[in-house]
Amino acid sequence: MDPQQRLLMMYAWKAIEDAGYSAKSLSGTKTGLYIGTGNTGYGSLFSDLDIGGASAANMSPSAGPNRVSYMLNLHGPSEPIDTACSSSLVAIHHAVCTIENGNCDMAIAGGVNTVVTPQGHIAYDKAGALSKEGKCK
Repeated sequence: MDPQQRLLMMYAWKAIEDAGYSAKSLSGTKTGLYIGTGNTGYGSLFSDLDIGGASAANMSPSAGPNRVSYMLNLHGPSEPIDTACSSSLVAIHHAVCTIENGNCDMAIAGGVNTVVTPQGHIAYDKAGALSKEGKCK
């Protein structure tokens, strides 16, 4: 499983608990999940021999939110959102709009991003997307 999906599962669970809910209390509810996500490069780490039937879901950034919705038995919308640097902000906007229009009663919204290959880090650095000090600007 892509490390990004593991982080998403862990922090979605933490967000639920921090909000005073339990995973069990959300099971079967109209709770939406909106997650800013993107390609991690994880799939490029596998050789052809390592690829099995579950590999597509385990490597796809778009599968993460749906995996969490399935794991928690959430019955609201579940959307991966990839708009580059604005993905998390757009995810929060979608969550608010969906609650306002009645398509879900509550939502979990946020973002997750991991870059697991040297090529990804080099490309983002050359694009000026990474901070040399390790701080957001």
